[in-house]
Amino acid sequence: MVPHLVQKSLIDRFPHLRHEINDLSEADPVFQQLSDDYSLLTRSIQNTSAESGGDLEEMMRLKTLLEVEALEILSRANC
Repeated sequence: MVPHLVQKSLIDRFPHLRHEINDLSEADPVFQQLSDDYSLLTRSIQNTSAESGGDLEEMMRLKTLLEVEALEILSRANC
């Protein structure tokens, strides 16, 4: 089952961190790549058919890992 409201960007997922995400994306090309990867992955999740259960499960796991990594980077940047 494909989630109906999958966020398309890190800002969609973490709107309360909008300014921090924008600032870090401008300053850090690695974070910008992570953000781009997240957006691409979420679009792929929305386009994945329900029959691709294993693929969807793996993509959702990767989405969670990217969210955790983004939050860790944002946390370190704000220290």
